[in-house]
Amino acid sequence: MMFCYQCEQTTRSPAGIGCTSEPGTCGKDEATAGLQDILTHLMKGIAQYARRARAMGVADRRTDDFIFYGLFTTLTNVNFTATRFVHLIQEAQQKA
Repeated sequence: MMFCYQCEQTTRSPAGIGCTSEPGTCGKDEATAGLQDILTHLMKGIAQYARRARAMGVADRRTDDFIFYGLFTTLTNVNFTATRFVHLIQEAQQKA
């Protein structure tokens, strides 16, 4: 069963926040929603390490930009091509 809460089009009702029908309100399918969840999880991990590195005086603008871009794609993307998220996940894994 699909559950998605990522984009600005997410269903909001008295029962809660999140799309449970496939496709979701935005048109995304369950597989893509799952890939976005994985990408978000990886971005959070990379951000934790980037923050620790910055506290030690090491900043990497490319990593910062990648985190921003990766998270932004899960919030506002209306081109829900699963392969796009697979590529971003693979790139995130290389950075992690």
